[in-house]
Amino acid sequence: MAHMNQASQDRVDEIEAWFLAHEDGEFGVVPSDYASVRIGDAATARTIVYTTKHQCLRRIRNLSQLPEPIATLGRYGLPTDDDLPFVCGSSPTRIFIGDCDPPDILVFAWLREHLPIVWHGVNDDFLERHGTRSLNWIRIPLSAAERKSVSVLPQLCPDFRTLLGKYCSSVIDDGFKIELEGAVIDSNVFA
Repeated sequence: MAHMNQASQDRVDEIEAWFLAHEDGEFGVVPSDYASVRIGDAATARTIVYTTKHQCLRRIRNLSQLPEPIATLGRYGLPTDDDLPFVCGSSPTRIFIGDCDPPDILVFAWLREHLPIVWHGVNDDFLERHGTRSLNWIRIPLSAAERKSVSVLPQLCPDFRTLLGKYCSSVIDDGFKIELEGAVIDSNVFA
């Protein structure tokens, strides 16, 4: 892990403060003695995946195209300092998979201040790949704290609109979110 500059440290502090001040079940701050779900050997992995919803990983398309072996870390909410050594691992390929919602955008922003990582979470491309782009019923209203956080996203994750794409950005602007569970649903089941 590289040493953070002051702007990065300030952003990390602001994200942590936001989570602590707005804990409502969506902005999860899990005690550090609550272990994350870790699968694989980060020391030998060629790809490391950080996800807020590890139970959804097996349904995500195109993970098989990532360099193997893959190690994953799953934790709901804000990462702990204990998670960072695993996520750093030995691989230069680190990806984040999470919801199209303010908490996961801020989790990604927090991680990115600590290490190089790429957004592979719910965005326009993700929805197209899973054939769920046109399913309006996968949109869920933002909680009160999530609605409040939309105004701080440009400051804490300046490129969030680029990460999400035009459609998913409009979903957030309209007061909704799309969680991984909805984004990877088999729409044929409901046809």
